[in-house]
Amino acid sequence: MNAPVVSPSARTLEQGFQLGAIRIDPRSGEASGPGGCHKLDPKVMEVLFVLAQHAGQVVPREELLGKVWPNVVVTDEVLSRCIYDLRRQLSRAGASDDLRALIETLPKRGYRLHAEVTPIESLAEAASTGPHWRWPAGWALAAALAVLGVAIFAAKDSLKSPAKSIAVLPFDDLSETHDQAYLADGFTEEIIDRLNQSTDLRVIARTSSFALRGKSLNVAEIARKLHVTHVLEGSVRRSGDSLRVTAQLIATGDSSHLWSSMFERELGDLFAIQDEIAVAVTSALRATLKLDERVSRPMPNVEAYDLVKRGEYFYYRRAPGDIARSAELFEQAIAIDPAYARAWAVLAGAYSYQAWSVDPPSEVLRAKQGDAAFRAVELDPSLALAHVRLAQYYHEAGDKDNRKRHIQLALQAEPDDPLLLGYQAGDALDADDFDTAITLQKRALLRDPLNTMIRQNLGAMLLGDGRLEEALSTYEALFAINPDADPDIKIEISRILALQGRREEAAAAALLLPAGKCRDQAMALLVAAPGRREEANAALRRLEAYVPAPPIDRPEHTIIDSVRLAEIYAYRGRPDDAFATLMAKLESLRTHPHAALTTWILRRESRVAPFLKPLHADPRWAELLGEQA
Repeated sequence: MNAPVVSPSARTLEQGFQLGAIRIDPRSGEASGPGGCHKLDPKVMEVLFVLAQHAGQVVPREELLGKVWPNVVVTDEVLSRCIYDLRRQLSRAGASDDLRALIETLPKRGYRLHAEVTPIESLAEAASTGPHWRWPAGWALAAALAVLGVAIFAAKDSLKSPAKSIAVLPFDDLSETHDQAYLADGFTEEIIDRLNQSTDLRVIARTSSFALRGKSLNVAEIARKLHVTHVLEGSVRRSGDSLRVTAQLIATGDSSHLWSSMFERELGDLFAIQDEIAVAVTSALRATLKLDERVSRPMPNVEAYDLVKRGEYFYYRRAPGDIARSAELFEQAIAIDPAYARAWAVLAGAYSYQAWSVDPPSEVLRAKQGDAAFRAVELDPSLALAHVRLAQYYHEAGDKDNRKRHIQLALQAEPDDPLLLGYQAGDALDADDFDTAITLQKRALLRDPLNTMIRQNLGAMLLGDGRLEEALSTYEALFAINPDADPDIKIEISRILALQGRREEAAAAALLLPAGKCRDQAMALLVAAPGRREEANAALRRLEAYVPAPPIDRPEHTIIDSVRLAEIYAYRGRPDDAFATLMAKLESLRTHPHAALTTWILRRESRVAPFLKPLHADPRWAELLGEQA
């Protein structure tokens, strides 16, 4: 690409800048364009910011590393992953894979940005009319969602707050150096964990509570978003081994303060403070609390605890290199306190993530994942997370019986954990018990209302059960929470409308998707829409000729593509082609390093695929699902 380039100063770029059709806001970390608004990881944005200051010039790798990671030793791989993610996000925002070429790699030298960089004086003002994803005019439910300003689904009564419910907001880090965010986050999680021991108090999960971090919301707005009657907020200030913690409990109905306190202790008293706050909150709410099991659980070494909380901070953030960094910190914690069960459990999670992040999946890391999970369960059989990680290991190994056994053991400790409820819902789904699966998924959503993955899974279950209006409401609510959701999810709106016979609306929704695979998957279903036959047939031909991007030798990456292609054939009355597509994919998975897991994924996706329902009576369906006599 030989576009003219301009190299503006850093100060002129701080308010935002334009790369062709893409607007960049360094403050919010967003890249907006024809493909929607996409969030960049902070370090990815810093890399782009440096490249933009030197547009058209080669920026050496050493200079990028020095400016983005000052006084920190990182590998070249971290920078490479940032560049990869930056190219991907720019191409998504610009709705064109050609935009990956905006950033040129010069082997052994560095990188060069090929784009005209135009500063924007007030990106915030421009963003108010920016190219965010919009619903077509006239969609009444979308308008209602905009007025309500809150994510809901059709079964409204199931989201009513019980008499006692609470959200623990992320405690603020008030330390002088502001480097204790990991400790404040860990403190918040421990409070949530302790309050979860109450038998009559609904506690919002970490995912939803932490989703409100940094948002200027009053108590009433928080209550509407999370459906809670109370909010707990506070701060942590650490200076050496001295600790100051403040906390206050607020009733969302009238914003009144029911309880507040300040604790000035030594770092070693951290666990006692957490217990005291949990007891005080439940006492103020007249709720019961069981901490007797935790009293018998040995307290970890404070230094090891500190390392685990540092590691969990990076594990949840998941910037390039963060998972490896978290694993190192977990390993350091175990070296100090080998009996720390939670350290082993979180280490198993990090190993699992690393194992599946390489091509092919690492068997060495999978073995280490299993060893860590076994050790966690051995050290503390009452720790739910330990059983979850061991169940995850068995799940990936295709051992259904042991997976189910450890899920049940985890549920004994945490019966309302959203993740565990999701596991139960999945088991019910595999047994074709959609009613139970949907009920469990809605329970999970009550605990974690801003978790888009839970809502996405609920939408898929409703869709698979033929509850089209409720599924439509669920997906629309998801996009009200996350307007930047992937096209792979947004396609469901068009698919539902096609099932309902609302072909013109389905076409309008499909055309809002960026050009490419997802739009073709939606358009190919609209062969019967007025004036769309040729367009639909052309879309199908492109899908049949589609070659996935590297790594193309990992067939699990294309399971959804195969299922959707089979759905198009089934919808068009071509069952033989549908079965041939699914059977070919099934055969390709038999030699996969994790054949049991990937085969299970294909079968579950096929089970809930709404357009495949006409195939259920065919004898080949039982063969596909492995249920033949």
